[in-house]
Amino acid sequence: MSIRALWHRLTRGSRWSWVDDRYRDALPADFDASVMGIESRDRLHAKQGRSTARFAFHRGERRVSVYLKRHFRLPWPARVAATMNPAGRHSPGAAEWAHLERARALGVAVPEVVAVGERIGPWGVLQSYLAVAELPGRELNEILPGLRESLAPDDFAAMKRRIVPEMARMAAALHRAKVFHKDMYLCHFFLDLEKLARDPRDVSLTLIDLHRLGEHRLFADRWRWKDLGQLLFSIEGVEGVEPRDVLRFWKCYKREAALKRPDWHARMVRMKAARYADHNRN
Repeated sequence: MSIRALWHRLTRGSRWSWVDDRYRDALPADFDASVMGIESRDRLHAKQGRSTARFAFHRGERRVSVYLKRHFRLPWPARVAATMNPAGRHSPGAAEWAHLERARALGVAVPEVVAVGERIGPWGVLQSYLAVAELPGRELNEILPGLRESLAPDDFAAMKRRIVPEMARMAAALHRAKVFHKDMYLCHFFLDLEKLARDPRDVSLTLIDLHRLGEHRLFADRWRWKDLGQLLFSIEGVEGVEPRDVLRFWKCYKREAALKRPDWHARMVRMKAARYADHNRN
């Protein structure tokens, strides 16, 4: 580590950014310079020094809609770490970018990253942003009840016979690599409605919100039970989800994950889901 570079980051600050060339022409020319100050009330969620909102950008004939996550104030340990090691991806934006690409490399469909960047310093400042392309779909927990009403029973059942194995495959792909989502609720699986409208048999799922993704080779089963327990808990009360769907998921998952002692794992997952339910009631 160069003392001169460290002193420069500490006293003057540094920054880096990355933009996907496929979207560059749709973003404002000064996007990196202005991104931390632009505002949108569209699906805005803001608290404790961070925000998420939807932005629609267009320049000429190019258009792109993104969800922009920004972190304005971060804990001191992250600030110090970033100052000492700027390549360490210590900010949430940079970390989630790495998580998304890790999951994509494992064969899991995740949102496309449009742009990402960090501001490191001066004097311990650390900020980050991450823009991901808006998905042409909705969360499974929201869309399943409506599809149950709008589709013919046979078409709805056929659709679920495609959705469930794909969910199991995605979860198993992560878990085989000892990588865990840590927020694997039904609402984090997005179904592409444009493809579905053209053909109810064309099921395309995307896994979102990978900010907590992590690799755990020690006590990996604990994290497996957490992921699957969250998913099992989150289907409770969702119209259109039946016990046979749970059994189909488990049958596919244990095959894809090459799971040993599946009955024992199933008991632990059910126990974890029950704890989430008890906590939610309290």
